[in-house]
Amino acid sequence: MVIVQLAGGLGNQMFQYALYLQLKALGREVKIDDVSGFAQDPQRIPALAPFGISYDRPSREEMVKMLDSSMMPWQRLRRKLFGRHKKSYFEGSKLFIPEVLTWDDIYLEGYWQTEKYFQPVEGQVRDVYDTDRLMAYLKRSGCWGAGGERRTRKMAQDYLDEINSTCSVSLHVRRGDYLTPENQKLYGGICTDAYYIEGIRQMRERFPGCRFFLFTNDRAWAVQQSAEAVCQETEAEKPGGNGKTSGYAECLFSAADITWIDLPGGDNDYAEFVLMSRCKHHILANSSFSWWASYLNKNPEKTVLAPQRWLNGTDDSDFYRADMCKIGPLQES
Repeated sequence: MVIVQLAGGLGNQMFQYALYLQLKALGREVKIDDVSGFAQDPQRIPALAPFGISYDRPSREEMVKMLDSSMMPWQRLRRKLFGRHKKSYFEGSKLFIPEVLTWDDIYLEGYWQTEKYFQPVEGQVRDVYDTDRLMAYLKRSGCWGAGGERRTRKMAQDYLDEINSTCSVSLHVRRGDYLTPENQKLYGGICTDAYYIEGIRQMRERFPGCRFFLFTNDRAWAVQQSAEAVCQETEAEKPGGNGKTSGYAECLFSAADITWIDLPGGDNDYAEFVLMSRCKHHILANSSFSWWASYLNKNPEKTVLAPQRWLNGTDDSDFYRADMCKIGPLQES
């Protein structure tokens, strides 16, 4: 038996379940542990149910046996004297490890963030993560919304209509949890202001008249930046003004061809995921969320721009797909 731990956010869990599908296709008995990975991460929960996904779960006895975690006195004494006989593997490298697909009788803990783990079952993975099915779920559960009712902010369907009717480009700015000191060491200094300015410049050059749709997990920051951009534009237009705004505000927020996706309510991850996947082209953050949204985009002529590196301090080359175009600069100009 192989047990795959489910952990992290939506994009991470999608990679873990894709590995599960590949192992099942190889004839393994595979189960998913959707409890242990969240014990020390209370902000996260199993997130795959809206896709209509089901999976086999290990019993308590199977978990105890695999992780050698019995609390019986003689077992605790044995572990103290001779060590734990834990049958597990923690993903240390971010590169594809082909041996993972051959192992049995093991507990797999990691993110497995490369399509190389599931390329043979790519069709099944795309079908399982079909965004039409996800959108149908959101509509049934009242988490989508449409035009017509009295409100001050647009609903998901309003944005989808705009995305479908334009040469749409998703622009993903990941903040929030990425700003903690621990995550800054791993993710910081990669998707800089200069990176986004360069991405926007290239998209405008490739697709004149395109429209950008900004996705971010930090609404307060976006509101503040948008307000500052408006103020800067107003100052620039005053008599005696220099006619310029700061580069970041001008390129990312104050331009007329950029729409900020600002959905009402609290947790809008699934609706934003659908909307991002429906954009025709993408400027990615170093995030599995926009990785998957661009992967599931069905446009055969899509352009996907990505940062020159995905993580700090590690070989991350297997994160990148053949359809991704790396751009710079990494540092501010």
